[in-house]
Amino acid sequence: MNIFIIALLITVANAKFSDWLITDIDIKTTLVNGIDGTLVLSNGLITRTFMTSPGFTTVEYYSHEKKSSILRALNPEAIIGLDGKVYAVGEVKTDIPRGYLNRTALKENLHASPESFQYVGYKISDPVAPYHYTPMRGAPKNISWPPKGLRLDVFFRAPVFTPYYHQFVSVCVHYEMYDGIPLMSKWVSVYGEPVAQENVKVSIYSVEVLSVNQQWTQESFWDGPYNAYSWFYIETDQTHGTNIQWTIDPHEDELPGSFEPMFNATYDVSITKSVPCVMLTADGFRSFHVHELAIGSSDETRKALSRHRMFRLLAPQAQENPIFFHLTQTDDQSFKNAVDQLAEVGFEMIIYSFWSGFNFESKNESYIQMIKKQVEYANSKGIEVGGYDLIVLDRGDLLPEYKIVDLNNKTLGDACLASEWYDQLYSMFMEFIDKTGLTMVETDGPYGGDACASKSHLHHVGYEDSVYKQTFLQGEFFKELRRRNIYINQPDDYWYQGGSRTGLGYNENQYSLPRWEDLSISRQSLFDRIYNYIPTAGWMFLPLVDYHGGGAEAAFEPLNQNIVAYQFGLAQYLGAGVAACYRGYRIYDTNETKAMVTKWVSFYKKYRDIITSDIVRVRRPDMQSIDSYMHVNYRLNDKGLVMVFNPTTETQSMLLTLPLYYTGISEVAIISEKDENPEPYTLDKGWEVEIKVELPPLEITWYVIRDSTKNN
Repeated sequence: MNIFIIALLITVANAKFSDWLITDIDIKTTLVNGIDGTLVLSNGLITRTFMTSPGFTTVEYYSHEKKSSILRALNPEAIIGLDGKVYAVGEVKTDIPRGYLNRTALKENLHASPESFQYVGYKISDPVAPYHYTPMRGAPKNISWPPKGLRLDVFFRAPVFTPYYHQFVSVCVHYEMYDGIPLMSKWVSVYGEPVAQENVKVSIYSVEVLSVNQQWTQESFWDGPYNAYSWFYIETDQTHGTNIQWTIDPHEDELPGSFEPMFNATYDVSITKSVPCVMLTADGFRSFHVHELAIGSSDETRKALSRHRMFRLLAPQAQENPIFFHLTQTDDQSFKNAVDQLAEVGFEMIIYSFWSGFNFESKNESYIQMIKKQVEYANSKGIEVGGYDLIVLDRGDLLPEYKIVDLNNKTLGDACLASEWYDQLYSMFMEFIDKTGLTMVETDGPYGGDACASKSHLHHVGYEDSVYKQTFLQGEFFKELRRRNIYINQPDDYWYQGGSRTGLGYNENQYSLPRWEDLSISRQSLFDRIYNYIPTAGWMFLPLVDYHGGGAEAAFEPLNQNIVAYQFGLAQYLGAGVAACYRGYRIYDTNETKAMVTKWVSFYKKYRDIITSDIVRVRRPDMQSIDSYMHVNYRLNDKGLVMVFNPTTETQSMLLTLPLYYTGISEVAIISEKDENPEPYTLDKGWEVEIKVELPPLEITWYVIRDSTKNN
């Protein structure tokens, strides 16, 4: 039996190739029909091989970069429930130990699993975009949407001996592998013929269950983090109601001394929020997507930049980064004054802020016409307009029939998004946007994950399907906004439903601190959290006017009197590519302040491409010396841009070490302070250089990095 030969051949191919984080990999994803009926899905960086007989299952999952097999043992491709009866989808039986995959023994020890859903066939196609997206607002020019790669749909039918209605249920397991990155996505769809619709309840227990080798685990269950390499990054595309469970293999006792891990991508998040049980309808049941990124490294910087590459590929809209202003006054004169100032200094968007009196849910035609005229005025100045609304969290004015109900039948404060409130909210939002021309929304308090036990809400049956339905509807809401090219601020991780930005270390009480304390803590938060998000996906805050009772010590007004702190704030946020909510009624108060704001906005726009690229940490802020972070992008002429801050009241000197590996420069870097007087620096064996920095008190500088071998 030679079903594994093709997998072996794949593993020795491409023995040497360039680093996909500093070189574009020009290998297309392909599906090859192997010998003995295997299917081999590969993009040159990873390969996943499926057996189709005596059953369908994954028999190899391989990282070419590490020359390492991810897979340790066989498992079903998915696990579902129909009316409480559990079925494996795609499965073979074997008695070999699960501590490692003994392929020699496996060839002689394989059996069909007649009680599982049976393989029928497959089809391939291009990946399909999960939502509409048109790149705009400074997005990178190289966005490909949907991502390039290959989609494999595998079809399964119900086993023969199963309850009557279950015989009319089918399952499709979807796989997408993407070009140029060791990444694939997977999800499961369940369908029913008409006779099964409204007669079968569906649950999905496992979208992906993999037994992996130790280096690919997130955690070692015998000795904690010490032997956990964390080479494999797994996430789902839904912010609520899903879970990646890392556990000990339940068959561990069959091979004493083995402590190999496995993970399960599931809806099972806790005892009280159980796996959803949803009535099968004509639309079928579609699971969340699980994203699997074979990073192959324990290095924090490499792991972060790998995740960021995946994020930019699958949520490209989060790369847009308009410079926006939060307006606290909404009368015509205040609005026009603010718009005029913003247009003069180069801002790109104005948002009716919280507590400004703006009402996104108004149906008053006079009010709507007023907003429409304001929007038209702003647009004539090149400024987009957005507005704030609290949509789900307790706002004190929702009708009881729209609210969450707990298991004790007690009505809580937050809205249930699977009640009729969703239809009202959707209608009000879209009508207001259509009538006024708003192109940005800030949806504070989107659905946050609470289950609802109501049995009278329109869009869910009860407690067991409420999280699933609310998460789905919030996603549909954002997808419709994205279809309309609306920019979306949302304090939650709805990235894969079209969201644009969330808080980056956002703490409301922090913005009541004295200005310099606030700026210092914000820069620390930015440094610490920037490996979690790409710069353009996060927002921070600059309280030009009093916020949360901080008073004169916290507010930046009067702007000219506090111009040094104001400049520091603009530089640290614009220099990071992280949007800040500049919240107040004006952006400058004197010509000096106007010139300072214009300088930093112009700086941002000049270097926008590199500033909105990934950040590598250089030196964390400790407020005792210089601190620094660096943008890197091997695809650009400007390979790097270093921001350097001196938050102290004394001149600071330092030899600053710059890690240049992810700039793609291999030999000599040309580095220039403020893009003047360029000097060559030869990289050492660790791809690093040292630059001498001397910075006066409370000053900021920057360095541009280019490759000596390129035309600069």
